[in-house]
Amino acid sequence: MRTFRSLLATCWLLSACLWAQPADPPACAAQTAATPAAQAQASPAPAENDLKARVETLERKLEQLEKRVDAALPPGTAAGGTAAGADRLYQLDEKVQLLEQIAKPKDAPVLTTGRDTFSISSPDQAYRLRIGAHLQADGKTFFDNQARLLTSSFNLRRARPIFEGSLGKYVDFRFVPDFGNGQALLYDAYADIKMHPMAVLRAGKFKTPLGLEVLQNDADTTFIERALPSDLLPNRDEGFQVYGNVLDRATYAVAVLNGAPGGASIDADSNAGKDLVGRIFATPFAQTGPAALRGLGFGLGASSGRQNGPTLSVFKTTGGQATFFSYVPNTIAAGRRLTYSPQLYYYYGPFGLMAEYAESSQPLSFNSVTRDIGTHAWQVAGSWVLTGEKKSYRSVVPRKGLEGGKSGNGIGAWEVAARYTALTVDPTAFAVKFADPTKSARAARTWTVGLNWYLNYFVRIATNYEQTRFQGGALGGNRVTEKVLAERLQVAF
Repeated sequence: MRTFRSLLATCWLLSACLWAQPADPPACAAQTAATPAAQAQASPAPAENDLKARVETLERKLEQLEKRVDAALPPGTAAGGTAAGADRLYQLDEKVQLLEQIAKPKDAPVLTTGRDTFSISSPDQAYRLRIGAHLQADGKTFFDNQARLLTSSFNLRRARPIFEGSLGKYVDFRFVPDFGNGQALLYDAYADIKMHPMAVLRAGKFKTPLGLEVLQNDADTTFIERALPSDLLPNRDEGFQVYGNVLDRATYAVAVLNGAPGGASIDADSNAGKDLVGRIFATPFAQTGPAALRGLGFGLGASSGRQNGPTLSVFKTTGGQATFFSYVPNTIAAGRRLTYSPQLYYYYGPFGLMAEYAESSQPLSFNSVTRDIGTHAWQVAGSWVLTGEKKSYRSVVPRKGLEGGKSGNGIGAWEVAARYTALTVDPTAFAVKFADPTKSARAARTWTVGLNWYLNYFVRIATNYEQTRFQGGALGGNRVTEKVLAERLQVAF
């Protein structure tokens, strides 16, 4: 460290000498000669013998370089000699940089910044910490809201710092708290033991490996909110999972979890029963095959487990996130729940398609009456990137974003999208009084159109307009159609 300070101080003083008047060189030379001694007093010498030897070697080399520069700048040097002096100073600067590289410890940490990463790692990349964040600021405006059931508002939907990395070759971790919606929650907290690419053990709190859109990163979804099948599929849960990649043509996951309700995340479980969850998703043409089929993926997720207790699903609209169905109080789960979800996506150039179906069947009990209640939902969504960028399961990456600086400015990427989704509740739930038809709708059907502007790799502005029509759910028959305009500013890295 003493040598680095000496080198920097010397280069600064030498540059001053080059541009000084004829009377200046003696004073500069005196200051230059005094600088190493002053720096030596300001910084104590390290104890290690090898470091002392390296410092002495560097000081001798520095003295030789100083003598060469002094020889090139005799007293009374005219202004015309500046070019030659500057050239020598440039050479000296290059040598100083070389000396700095020689003196740099071989085990110094590596700092990486850029697209999709801000990380600190060991030189061999075995130990690594990546820092990221998701920030989503939303606004919602409701139209034709005669009953004043919903309030137009702004809110911070997600505010998540992200910490993830590696602890050696075989252990990865991820920790994600969330401070959105005016509350503090823990979303992801797990560790992966990488026994083999085809067999990784995960333990902690993580997304249930079941639904296609639920498993999509929150910053990568095409629409502001997920479709209605996500109301039937558990979100984050706690437990153990084994997953892997099979020859880059399929992925699988098998998990044992507490058993979160559909559309929900849990942090604890009072139910003795547990869910067994499995999913397989194939991309057979991803590596080889016709170009038109490389973006095709399809699969199936399923779960089964005994659930007993009052924790049941509630169903919410996609745009307004308003509850349109819930069971009456004192209705409880009373047996084995079975959920399955066939799913697929297809991407080709700027075009994207996602389709998903979900069905959940659960025995419920109320007033000594027990019935098996089934609910199903589905969605079909398509999108097109107007500026020609490639669409995928991940977020769109603009060819030329609004960056500034050396990267310049472009128009980013523009995308249009449309979706239709529906959810239908088993009529038995109303027939046996598990649900109140004047408060809960029997079905909901939603269409959505959207426009996304990806300003650059990190920032997106999204606008969605949605209409949801209901069957039942009000004293006079059908619940009022929900019409909402939603906007989002997203920063994700």
